[in-house]
Amino acid sequence: MIKNWKSLFVKETESETAKKDTTEKNKTESFSFPVTDSQSVQTGSANGMATPPPAIDPSVQEVLNVYESGLDSINMPGYDFYEFYKAISSIGHANDSTYQLAYQMAKSLDKTITPQKLMTDAEFYISKINEVHGQYVNQGQQKLNSLQEKKSTDKDKLQREIDAGAARITQLRAELQHLEADISQKRAALTKTDETFYPQEKAIREKLLANDMARKVSIDKLNIIKEGILKHIKA
Repeated sequence: MIKNWKSLFVKETESETAKKDTTEKNKTESFSFPVTDSQSVQTGSANGMATPPPAIDPSVQEVLNVYESGLDSINMPGYDFYEFYKAISSIGHANDSTYQLAYQMAKSLDKTITPQKLMTDAEFYISKINEVHGQYVNQGQQKLNSLQEKKSTDKDKLQREIDAGAARITQLRAELQHLEADISQKRAALTKTDETFYPQEKAIREKLLANDMARKVSIDKLNIIKEGILKHIKA
């Protein structure tokens, strides 16, 4: 937030500042409005109690305080529109007689005061408010643009990461499907393994059985001859 209003205006000299302080003191002591019954009714409730002003959003009040503080800091020396504005604002609900009385008091403090001078001074203060408002807008827009740029950068980065993750998931799904298909094929082959190897196993088992039988037959034949020798041939 812009809080240094002095950078917007020509710095007052020490003599001007001292003169303004003295003038403000005299005006504070001598310049005040009497509150009439009608004004009491306008600004108060039915029982005479003051009616509180409507609530203002805290964020708006914060900037409003800066504006009001800034107006105080650029208050021109002597009596001008700003003092007139403060006097009227202190009343609350001003009417025609209020403005007339305020103007008469202003003339009594400064003979050079005219409606046109007050209007000219008012334009000066309004222009400064607009100037500061414009700087607020520029600063705020710059911050907003920077924030939006960062947001866009973060969103792009996150989107790229999301896209990369999604692509990796697609790749993994394809690999998973390939592995599942391979497993299915191998399970099918597993169920046929016994059938595939059965003929070879059968052939080998038959040969082993034949070998056992051939051994027995051969040994039996040999034993017969052996026994024949023992029986028929004497040493």
